[in-house]
Amino acid sequence: MRMTKGRDSIIDSEYEGASPPFVLRLAGAYTAFWLWMAYAPHHRSDWLLENLLVFACLGLLAGTYRKLPLTAASYVQLALFLSLHAYGAGISYGATPLDPWLQAVFGGGRLPYDRLVHLAYGLLLACPAAEVLARTMGLRPAAARVGAVVLILATGAFYELIEMWVAAAVAPELGTLFIGTQGDPWDTQRDMELELYGSAAAVLVSACLTRFPRRPRLSAG
Repeated sequence: MRMTKGRDSIIDSEYEGASPPFVLRLAGAYTAFWLWMAYAPHHRSDWLLENLLVFACLGLLAGTYRKLPLTAASYVQLALFLSLHAYGAGISYGATPLDPWLQAVFGGGRLPYDRLVHLAYGLLLACPAAEVLARTMGLRPAAARVGAVVLILATGAFYELIEMWVAAAVAPELGTLFIGTQGDPWDTQRDMELELYGSAAAVLVSACLTRFPRRPRLSAG
């Protein structure tokens, strides 16, 4: 038991929790953007469905802040992803000013912003997930990163099921709008594929930055 406590203290010392002023400023910036996108969404009912899990996520982050304050980097990544989602929810993941550029880069006939958010789900949430796994379960960095990729893929797949259940139970008339398949029969699989690629890329970059830290500059003379 003593060894476990000692190891937990070492793990916690590797992660410096973000300061309350930083978290408040970040939360304020995100809230302002969220309110802006919530003012006149493209489709109010779809916007509400898109935000149900966001409300739960924000409640979880607020409720665990005292006992498990995440690093500033993790909070920034979470805020970036939630902002991307807030923008998408505000327009019901329809056409955005970014879509022509994204279509030129990635090709395809569907609007690609939805795919960008799924990629961001893996790219921006994998490292915060690895941090939580390392701190709550005492996993080593490599195991935490692998666990984060698995967790991202599992939660992404579960979200696809939640979309189906909510659309069928709450608002069947919004089914295709809420799920956002845009006529692609492989939409679910491609979304999960991007989440996998994004999370794998994030943990690989994190591992490289940890393995090869930036060297301090030599002073002149």
